[in-house]
Amino acid sequence: MNQAQTILNYLTTPSKSIPQYGKVHDQKTSSFVPYSPDRLTGNFQQQLLAYLDAPPRTRDGQTRFLTALTARQMGKSLSAEYGCYPFAAYRPGWDHVCIADNSARAEYLHKRVHQLHEQWPADIRSPTIPNRESRQLTFQAGGKMRVLSAENGAVGIGQSPDSFHASECAFWADFSGSMFLINPSIINRDECRVIFECTPWERNTPWHNHYLSAKRGEGRHMAIFQPFWDGLLNVRTPDPDSPLTNEEIRLLEQYAPLGLRHEHLAFRRFMMESDVEIRRKPELFQVFYPFDDVTCWVAATNAAIPDRILQRHQDKTLLQPWQAPYKEYYQPNPDSRYVMGVDPSGHAARDHASFHILEVYNNSWRQVASFADHIDPLAFTRTFIDAAKKYNNAKIVVESNGVGQASLSLLREWGYNNIFYEKKRKPGFTSTSQSLDKATGWLLDALMDDLILHDEDTVEQLMSYKHDKRVEESASGELMRGRASSKRRERHHWDKVSALIMAVVGARTLPQRPHPSSIPKSLEEEPWQPPETITREWANQRWRQIQSKRRRKKRDPWYRK
Repeated sequence: MNQAQTILNYLTTPSKSIPQYGKVHDQKTSSFVPYSPDRLTGNFQQQLLAYLDAPPRTRDGQTRFLTALTARQMGKSLSAEYGCYPFAAYRPGWDHVCIADNSARAEYLHKRVHQLHEQWPADIRSPTIPNRESRQLTFQAGGKMRVLSAENGAVGIGQSPDSFHASECAFWADFSGSMFLINPSIINRDECRVIFECTPWERNTPWHNHYLSAKRGEGRHMAIFQPFWDGLLNVRTPDPDSPLTNEEIRLLEQYAPLGLRHEHLAFRRFMMESDVEIRRKPELFQVFYPFDDVTCWVAATNAAIPDRILQRHQDKTLLQPWQAPYKEYYQPNPDSRYVMGVDPSGHAARDHASFHILEVYNNSWRQVASFADHIDPLAFTRTFIDAAKKYNNAKIVVESNGVGQASLSLLREWGYNNIFYEKKRKPGFTSTSQSLDKATGWLLDALMDDLILHDEDTVEQLMSYKHDKRVEESASGELMRGRASSKRRERHHWDKVSALIMAVVGARTLPQRPHPSSIPKSLEEEPWQPPETITREWANQRWRQIQSKRRRKKRDPWYRK
């Protein structure tokens, strides 16, 4: 490799050339200072530059598209634009497109890129070509950089970028519609670098659903998240005369292992006192300055499951990241009873097939296993039968509508007897508007009282669930109308919720018995000994205890003294 090629490789490696030659306007000193990815964040900006240097690739060798979620003032937009500058400046024909949420932000980003170019060392600066187009930078020996505004819903049509930056995606006029038009121009470009970035916002919006898809690694997408304490400016000196509140103690206990410190809680106090919007709505702090990527989304006004009900299920000490397609959280206990809720899918279905297994005790329905994947119906039935047998022949509740009949037929054909029957000679649970309303009510009761969830992905789906199962439109209905409905999400977004509803239906039918740890020692472990003096009061109490045990045994054949 000759010297010229070595220099060119160095210049087109953003993590090397940007810190070496780039300058940024420092707000504290009002002067230009050398750019450093460590100046503003601990990890986030380094992750962005590392992605641009060498993007991870799919099995087909194509670059992955990065979705970045983090707090305000972390340099998301600016670092992404700075990182793409060396490609446009030094690679012939390189086309970089940035779409910001509005014209003001587009103008700002274009101005900052011009400042970067002007501050670049003159002896290695790539000359530009004058042009009459606004918000565009064209290089003689390289490519061009364009910044557009997403205020027009059809923005980006006809573009063919080598790198694409979507800024503040949650606030686009029509994020889904714009990406539908842009996607064909980038999806088959093997070397295309793509960055989507924004703070969290409302649940069940296109941005929220996009992040969840990227987090699951669907298609070419991948995701990174950094909490607000990764921002080095998000600290304040704690007041020694002001003790921590109970809520702050809880936050510290929960997030201290992840890096939260007293200085960050002092920043939280400062923002809740000084920011007008956060002062009026304190819950907005964790949206603009997230602690994690589960609790940071604003509750939708028409959500089927109120935010207050899901709060106890958002405890990060209980939740575990989803590992597709199947994950077990607890191994089977030979003395426990289990129920499985199944949401099947057909051969050509767009949604996932899914199931959950719950360990059922009185006042404790614990999630012990979960499955979700695009899978052949026959293979799916074998999979959930094997899992049910492992968990003590769990009672299986299958949604009997449509494709569910196939799974029910296979269950009976293969001799699995522990099946939920809606009524005599009618296996499975029929989903109708009326029955789903009732079952959703049971789900709400379980979430408030008995249900204990461990799958982070299940909780995320519950947070954005909006009665999708009830308003689902069939594939034939979409064909009749000639287009998909815009009033609901893609079908696979509620697959685990539907399976969880089936599991709750089944858990209600199992005879309830107390967990061994909750059985009173005086009734179960101590041998009976008559008192020295038998009184009427003692006899009545003993008779009530005996009758209670008899009723429990009659009601619950699994119960043993």
